[in-house]
Amino acid sequence: MSIHRYTVVIGVASIFLGLGGSQVHAQAPPVDEDDAAAKALRSIYVPDGLTSDQAVQQIVLTSPDMRRTKALLRDAKGGALQAMSGLIPRLELLARYSKLSPVETQGLTSGGDAGDIDALIGQLQDPAAQTLWTGLTNFQFPALTDQYATDATLIYSFTRSLAEALPAYRAAKKSKVAAQYQIAAELNNVAFDGRQAYYEYARAEAGLGVANFALEAAVSQRKETEALVAAGSAARVDLMRVLAQEEAAKVAVEQAKLGVQVSARALQALMHTEELPSLGEDLSEPVMGLPTETEKTLRQRAFANRPDLLALRKYIEVTRHQLKSAKGSGAPDVLARGSVQYSNPNLRVVPQQKQFEATWEVGAVVRWAPNDTVAALGRARQLEADLERAYADVDSLEIAVRVDVAQGYHGMLAAQSAIESARLGLTASREGYRVTREQLQAGIVNTTTLLQAQSELIRAQVDVVESAIGLRIAKATLLRAIGETP
Repeated sequence: MSIHRYTVVIGVASIFLGLGGSQVHAQAPPVDEDDAAAKALRSIYVPDGLTSDQAVQQIVLTSPDMRRTKALLRDAKGGALQAMSGLIPRLELLARYSKLSPVETQGLTSGGDAGDIDALIGQLQDPAAQTLWTGLTNFQFPALTDQYATDATLIYSFTRSLAEALPAYRAAKKSKVAAQYQIAAELNNVAFDGRQAYYEYARAEAGLGVANFALEAAVSQRKETEALVAAGSAARVDLMRVLAQEEAAKVAVEQAKLGVQVSARALQALMHTEELPSLGEDLSEPVMGLPTETEKTLRQRAFANRPDLLALRKYIEVTRHQLKSAKGSGAPDVLARGSVQYSNPNLRVVPQQKQFEATWEVGAVVRWAPNDTVAALGRARQLEADLERAYADVDSLEIAVRVDVAQGYHGMLAAQSAIESARLGLTASREGYRVTREQLQAGIVNTTTLLQAQSELIRAQVDVVESAIGLRIAKATLLRAIGETP
């Protein structure tokens, strides 16, 4: 392997795996000094540090996406309450004061000839009768100009309640269920993002350990080569190659330190904290809780349990009820109403009196507005289009679920195989590096061959770190694919 290839292995791997090394970590029990990957994985473990479960819990509690999605449930509850109000009779209470315009009032004899009436009264022989009829002819109905009234009206619309409000209420109830599914789906997404950010942080920490090992090995090799050059056993060009290797390793470490800041800030941002997290999960331990079912079984679980799929199916039911409500809103309205009025003066009382009187009325009304029917028809057609789109969305999501499960399942299998392969590769690379060092000391190979063996060792250590983190991310990916919280 060339020097350039070696630099790419260390530099690129460190960019993706690196994290700052300013934090002091508790050391795990001693391991093989040559196994830098195992040391890197275990050295980042801090007793009582932050576990991935704790990180996910904190991220879920502070996630703005979760807050926004939970608002859907409040919205659905409000819609159900609003629709429910259309199922019960409408009660209107009114209290009012009115200033009435003055009008010319009439009497009992208004419109007749006053002279003729007076002549008739004068023919009466009884003085009491004359007085009575004289008073009647002079009587005028009062014209009151101030009115105080209270009204209570109860209206029940059979058409609006049964044809429009009832389907709308059922739609709102199912919207609440759909909103709960959406919340569960968002929870899975946020939990996955949090767990992935945690493991990227762990990946970076472990990668930095490998990069530091590479630098230590390069420094050691440089010192040995300097001694060989001084003794005349190695050419100076070999020392130049080793010096280049050492500088490349230094660059890789600095890139890893840059990577630590990026991945740490990403995790801190999701957790809404300024505290630099310490990793309380031993990544050298085996991964537990891996799904063991077949791909077909996992796919069936996903179709039955994926909350985003369940939410979309529920929204189809919501749209069906909304469609019924829209069609019902265009039908002629049949309603019954009753009203009680308590007013002063009560205009139904003749003559008007300056006192409160109570009156009531009941009746039935049939009303129909063609404009409402046309509007309802247009709304129904829009909902029919929404329903068609929802069916298509379900089909598309089911296809995506199949792909997600397949990717998660085979990704997990590949990650499990990668762990075994990486361990075997590390063992072989470590042995090859040891033999090459002995051959160099015996003068059988040159420094370039040793650099190639060392590069292979570094790459094998990177593979071990990558596989350990990759299996955990693959597990989280599969859990989310089948509808479980990662």
